[in-house]
Order: sequence, then C-alpha cells, then structure tokens
Amino acid sequence: MQFLAPSFLIAGLAVVIPILIHLFWFRRFKPVYFTNVRFLRELKEETASRSRLRNLLVLATRIGAILSLVMAFAQPFLPKGTASASGPKAVSLYIDNSYSMMAQSRDVSSLDLARQRARKIVEGYSPTDRFQIITNDPSGAGLRLVDREEALGAIDDIRPGPAVTPLSTIMARQRQVLASEPDRTPVSYLLSDFQKHNDLSAIQADTGWEVVAIPFPPIRELNVAIDSVWMEEPVWLTRQAGTLLVRLRNYGAEPVEQVRLALREGGQEKPVSVLTIPGRSDVTDTVVFVPQTAGWQDIELFIHDYPIQFDDHYHITFEVREKLQVLVIREGAPTPFLQKGLEGIHAIEPTLQNWDRLDYDRFGEYQLIVLDNVPEISSGLQTALRAYADQGGNVLIFPPAGKKDLPGYNEALSAFGAPRLEGWEERERQTGNLNTASQLFRDVYTNPDANLRLPLSRGNYRLSNAGAGAREPLLTYRDGTAMLVRVPGQQGNLFLSAAPLDPAWSDLGRNGEVFIPMIYRMALAGQPARPMSYTLGAGTEMALTVKELRPSEKPARLRSEQAEFIPGQRMVGTTLRLSVPGDPVKAGVYQVVGEGELVHGHVALHDDRRESVQEFLTPSDLEEAGFQLPDDMALADLSAWVGEKERGVVLWRWFVILALAFLLAETLLLRLWRP
Repeated sequence: MQFLAPSFLIAGLAVVIPILIHLFWFRRFKPVYFTNVRFLRELKEETASRSRLRNLLVLATRIGAILSLVMAFAQPFLPKGTASASGPKAVSLYIDNSYSMMAQSRDVSSLDLARQRARKIVEGYSPTDRFQIITNDPSGAGLRLVDREEALGAIDDIRPGPAVTPLSTIMARQRQVLASEPDRTPVSYLLSDFQKHNDLSAIQADTGWEVVAIPFPPIRELNVAIDSVWMEEPVWLTRQAGTLLVRLRNYGAEPVEQVRLALREGGQEKPVSVLTIPGRSDVTDTVVFVPQTAGWQDIELFIHDYPIQFDDHYHITFEVREKLQVLVIREGAPTPFLQKGLEGIHAIEPTLQNWDRLDYDRFGEYQLIVLDNVPEISSGLQTALRAYADQGGNVLIFPPAGKKDLPGYNEALSAFGAPRLEGWEERERQTGNLNTASQLFRDVYTNPDANLRLPLSRGNYRLSNAGAGAREPLLTYRDGTAMLVRVPGQQGNLFLSAAPLDPAWSDLGRNGEVFIPMIYRMALAGQPARPMSYTLGAGTEMALTVKELRPSEKPARLRSEQAEFIPGQRMVGTTLRLSVPGDPVKAGVYQVVGEGELVHGHVALHDDRRESVQEFLTPSDLEEAGFQLPDDMALADLSAWVGEKERGVVLWRWFVILALAFLLAETLLLRLWRP
C-alpha cells in the first residue's frame, strides 16, 4: 500500500484524544435510596462490568473512526502494473462545444453530459496536477495550464458555439501546451461526438502519451436543416417576381413530416410551404419573391426542428435594382436603333460614353457594356473589359465596318479566348438559324418557327476558328457560319457580332423581335458577382462592388443590431474584398459601413453546415486510430477510474465508508446498550 498524501498520517496521533477521554471520564453517580439493600452488592458488580465493556467498545469505534478518516485523507492506493507514471500530471481536456453536441444523449444534451464527465475527470486527479481546458473556440484561454479550481470553472463556462475545428488542430494545440512542462506526465482527453467529417488519417493518436477518447453519440440521429439557398435570376428588378430555391436536408434515417418552411422579411413572417422529407435525403422547394422596392433585401428562411436548431435558419441578402445599367461605348453618336432599342426597354437605363473618355473604375456598376463602332481597343480598355467580365459582367462587341486593320480588337478577343475578326466581306447574307436552345433565347418565343423574321447583313467579318470549342453560336448564316456568338468566361460573357450594327450594313437593330429580347437577356446573362450568403469561418472572401476607397479612409466595418467589428479587407479595383469572420461572430445580415457612415452594401453570414451531418465515428474506428476508450463501468464513475488508472486501486473511499460504519456503531452502542 502507498499513500498519495502520507503527511496526513501524522493526524493519526489524534487517537490519543478518545483514549484520554476514556481514562479520565469519571461519571458522577446519582444516589438511589432503597428500603432493602440485601441484593445491592450483586447488582453493583454486574452493572460495572457491563459498563466497562460498553466503554471499551465505544473507545474502539472512536479510534477506528479517527484512523479511518486519517487513512482516507492520506489517500492510500494499491499500485498496479498498468498505472501511469508517478509524479505530477499535465492533463488536457478537449470538450467539443460545436452545435452538433446539442443533440440529446440520455436525458440531457451531449454537451451537458460532456461537461459533467469533464468535471469528474478533473476531480479524479491530484490537487497538484495542472489542466488545459480547450474547446472549438479559437481563443487564447486554452493555451496555458491552470489549477484544478480554474479548470472546473472553465468547464462550467463552456457554451455551444458555431466554430468547427478539426481534431488534428485540437490535438496540435494539446501537444503544444502539454510539451511546455516536460517535468509533468502528459495525458489528454477528447470529449466529442466525433463526427465523420474528421479525417481519421489526420488524427492518429501518435502523440507519445496516452490519449483517451470519450464519445457522445446521440440517442437518435434526428436533424432537419436548411442546407443551401440560391436564386435562378442573376439580377433582381423591382416588382418582378424572382425565384429562390431552398434545399432542405433530412440527416436522420426516419422520414420527417410537416416541416414548415417560412420566410421573414422586413419584420414580417410569411409561411411558404409544408414539406415531407424522406430519411437521408433532401428536398428542393421554390420560393417566389416579389421585391417592391429597390435596394438591399435582407431575408431569413427558417424552419422549426428539435433538438439541433442552429441550422434551422438561413440568412440571405441581395440587391434589387430599379433598372439594368447598360454602358454604350461609341465614337460620336450611337447607332440610332441601338439607342432607341435600349430606351424602349423599361427595365434598362442606358449610359452613353465616348471611347476615348472612359472611367474604367466604374465598369463594375453596369450589367452590360456594348462596344458600338469603336475604332480601336486600347490596352487599358482590354484589361478593364477582361477584369469586368471575370467579375460577372457581359460585353457585347459590334465592330466598325470595312476595316482592313482593327487595332486592339484581335488582341482583346484573344484574351477572351474568342475567335478573331478576319477579312471583311461586302455581300448580303441572310441568317437562317436562331439558337433557341441557348440560355439567351430559351423560353423567349412560344413558337420560334412560326413567321419569325431573322436579320440579314450586307457586310460582315469572317470569324476565325480560334476558340471554336468554347464559343456558342447564337445567330447563324444559312451557310453555317456565325453572325453572333457567345464566349463564356469565368463568370461573365463576351458576345461578338461578325456584322456591324450600323443599319447600312445590318438590320439587326431594326429587328425588334430579335434585338430587344437579345439585349435584355444579355444584360441578365452574367452570373451573380457575389453569393447571397457566406459560411462563417470558411476562409473565403466576401466580394462587394463599391466606389473606389481612398487610402486615407478608415477601414470598412461590418455592423448589425447586435455587433460591430472590422474584418480583414483589401481593395481590388472597384471590388472590396472582406475576410469571412469566424467565431464569436453570429450568423445574420451585416451592413458594410464605410467612412461617414456610408453603407456600401450588405453581406449575410450563416453557420457552417458540417455540424448538421448526423454521421459519427464508431468506438472501433477510434480504437483503430490508437485512442483509449473507457468502458461502461468506468463511465459510471470517472473519478474512481481516473484514480485507479493513475495510481492503481484507490482505497480512500473504502476508508470513508469504514469511518462512517464506526460512527454508526458508536451511535448504536450509546443509544441501545444500557448498562
């Protein structure tokens, strides 16, 4: 037998106290008068012997109680061959506080049960040991070792949060802190539900010390979440119906009925639909939304689901425009039919600029840029158009007529991967096909084959075969050569006409049934330059088109009703790129506020959906990775299991029980044994 605190054995000298009490305790007798004392001597002798026996037994119980308590405080144990190394310990406990730990485990949440068991682990160690308490939160609180009282307080303060940290990163933090005190024996614990998004190959327990895993799988794998939201329309206009697509996913094995999807906008809640979602599958629902005003629309889509609720809400924001902005770059007066056609489309607001007086920094404000009869494309304009298209813009080029040399045109087209403009031909040619399978003309005509008048040209350039694989013919001559093609880019598009728009060479501008829907669809053709929502802590950047910020201006801030902070940011042309924040930022819609309280736009943030997945590593998976798992008996009393694991068979509890037994025996002797 060994003792964890042998100095307490000195307190065993306290047994002198009951012995002295027993030796010097003289009971005062009360006189009793009898009329007949013939039997008094015999009675006196019998009572004295019984009293001495009872007093000796009481003395023995008191000595036993004192010695048992002394032994309990000395914390005796029987060392075992499997006990850990002796000496002070450095113990690291990771308590998973991600949202998935809010699932029910027994009669409480997994996080509550993890906190309870973490306390038991800490209490099982010696008061001289040191502890590291870490969670998924990227704070500095878990970067040092603390005493037992601080560790217990840190465990009580743990709350669920949106942060998701890979186990490989968690173990690296443990390794860093535990290695800071080499004189202590390191031990680490991982208390988590161990979702499968953790890569086992990256979390092999090869730390060189003992790593204990305590899993908390939910009783039932139940969770319905709003997985993602996107829109069909790249540009939203006021008083025009748009469609939002909402994907809801059931992560459980059982089907879920009566899932009520609702929308909150402007403080008003509107029910959308009631859905039934089969187990382990998803359902996509459509939400028709008609914005009544221009500007930023902040919308929250939500459901009601229990017990995991963080993924029941999805925030989005997008800008609604009063009109589509179209920039026409020309030399001199624009082609009459182009200007009239643009002005005749109610949803379009055209802007006319001369080709030699352009503000490249404002290109991002337009949905379509039209080059009409521009004599040359300078290197600066080439670069600006390419950057504009890469950010989702659309470029339409009508070349000037009859040129043998087109300065800058073919260089610009090559940068887009588009066909080059080759020899000019003056002859009348009729288009014979309009590509109604293209997104540009799809669903525009109810019956395109019935009396649809197609344009003709009296002069055109030949389009080279360069970029033939990427280009999409939109209008084709009867001999199969292209009059108008689309070259898709990363996000935007380049539209190239082989014929000028001048009515002397083409009647395309006069052909309203083709030209008007073509221009309108071209302005809508680009993909949205920015998502409607970003994942918290995803490591990506939020992009927002703003006016150029002066270097002297204060950095932009993200502001909501609950919080305000400055994210990482950089300016690229007219695009402000902001770093997506992580914990402790909450999901919601934030205004991007610049100097002078100028609101540049809105951004929406939603929680990481990785924690929605109800798939977990099994105990056998963890054991194969090298982790030690306590059995059910150990989980019933982790303090005792830790004590036995660290020191062998712990005996102090038995001595406490023995002390209580001695005290109970003393009480019974005094109350029930009357001498």
